[in-house]
Amino acid sequence: MRVGIIGGGFGLNVQAPIIKMHPMLNLVAVSTMFRHELPLELIGEDNSPTHYRNWTEMLNNEELDLLFISSMPIYHFQMVEYALKNGIKNIVCEKPFTLNSNESRQLLNLSEQYKAKVIIDFEWRYLPIRQKAKELITNNNVGKLLHIDYNISHAQYQVLQTSKRGWMGEKQKFGGMLGALGTHMIDCLRWLAQDEIVSINGLVHTHVPIGAGEQRDADDAFFINGKMKKNSTFSVQLLTGINHGFGSHLKVFGDEGTVSLINDKQIFYGKAKEQLEEIVVPNPSEAPLHFSLEAKAYYPSFYPFIEKVYEYIVYNKPDKDLPLIEDGHENQVVIKKILEI
Repeated sequence: MRVGIIGGGFGLNVQAPIIKMHPMLNLVAVSTMFRHELPLELIGEDNSPTHYRNWTEMLNNEELDLLFISSMPIYHFQMVEYALKNGIKNIVCEKPFTLNSNESRQLLNLSEQYKAKVIIDFEWRYLPIRQKAKELITNNNVGKLLHIDYNISHAQYQVLQTSKRGWMGEKQKFGGMLGALGTHMIDCLRWLAQDEIVSINGLVHTHVPIGAGEQRDADDAFFINGKMKKNSTFSVQLLTGINHGFGSHLKVFGDEGTVSLINDKQIFYGKAKEQLEEIVVPNPSEAPLHFSLEAKAYYPSFYPFIEKVYEYIVYNKPDKDLPLIEDGHENQVVIKKILEI
């Protein structure tokens, strides 16, 4: 299967080396907007991908079976639209999917018109320990969902003070943590609960608006709570402009039990009136030693994700956990509601 990537950051540093590990995916072309050289690990004597600096040129010249769009969010809409209208039937797009729900609705309609498969890169669904959490909920081990609480705190205050953020600090370009991590967290809620959000309250905030000579207006923190269609509630919080972080903690409360997931490393489960006990989940297969630290971190979730993408394309039956364009659109609907509050 001939694969192309648009994007010189996450696309080349993380997605490309992992895609090259898959025996049925052949990375034949990449397009970057600012990077002028390919990473050394992508260059080989016989299988180096063709490097374009104009993404439309790549799409016009290459016969691609699968396209990964991993550019800045402000370009997602035009890239997906152009790809669909130029005959590419299988697309994986990074999140946030689009800048707003009007754009995502247009792309959803286009994908139906062109009978194309558009998948959203919420690859963390496939992290083995999250799969275990989903299994516990789906198998009714917690009973009826009452509440989901999801908190992340990363100590980035000094980094935000001393390092440039570029477009990630610009609200107009959908920079900020709501787009970077909030989209994943909202998807996690919908996926675990198998439910839709019907009411929501939210606040986005910038604790460190000035740093490294930059003036920033994109959020570095957000606080969200609300209710889902089946009457469970939720709370989501992320902090980065702080000096001490406590990692990630996801708690799922049901009327018959509780699941606690800490830093995506440990999972605990307890029935009603019993203590929480740790469940040992087999370690995922390790990434190749030559991978960067970032690629190694994504490998346990991204490799099974692309395996399910491949199977969907070949067998035309999506895995129950595969995030499709409908998930991308619903995610944008929720984000819009938060930003309008």
